[in-house]
Amino acid sequence: MRIGIDFDNTLVGYDHLFADSARRRGWTDVPLDKGKKALRDALRTRVDGDRDWCGLQAEVYGARMAEARLFDGAAEFLRRCLNGDVAVYIVSHKARFAAADPGGVDLHAVSMDWMHSQGFFRGDCLGLNTSQVFFEASRTEKLARIAALGCTHFIDDLEEVLSAPGFPKGVKRYLIGASAATPAANEVRSFKDWQGITDDIFGRY
Repeated sequence: MRIGIDFDNTLVGYDHLFADSARRRGWTDVPLDKGKKALRDALRTRVDGDRDWCGLQAEVYGARMAEARLFDGAAEFLRRCLNGDVAVYIVSHKARFAAADPGGVDLHAVSMDWMHSQGFFRGDCLGLNTSQVFFEASRTEKLARIAALGCTHFIDDLEEVLSAPGFPKGVKRYLIGASAATPAANEVRSFKDWQGITDDIFGRY
């Protein structure tokens, strides 16, 4: 098996940071306890909402990246891959700089720093190598990378990525963060959390 994994909101959780950053800005008219998507959707209904959302993303993914959290069960999944000699690649659609902060915080660098701090590249921890991490400038390039790596499985939090017309054929697609562990459209398998994906992929091995 060769397993590809998205980065933001798949391995890394930011809901607490989005809520805290919005609260610090005095945005009490938007939901702060219902997750990133609910907050984003509420902001976009406001005047200049898209600008506010982009600014919030720039802060969370940039200056506050060190405060992000590895999702429960993700480390255990990566250890199963390491112990089972399964190749793992992180493939993310991530610009180097946020649109709202051009030339500011290097998003690639702080993401790599975060992975180092979480033990991603320690042989006695999660066992990846920095050469297994790819940040792509566009969704098209992300899909091309998945194909070039020969991934047999890919895990993402966005169904629009997994269902994209250009998604490589033959790759088993896993959606994480869904409300129920039920099959989704276009052969995408849907799971609430990492435990469900771990059981599905490794349960029969």
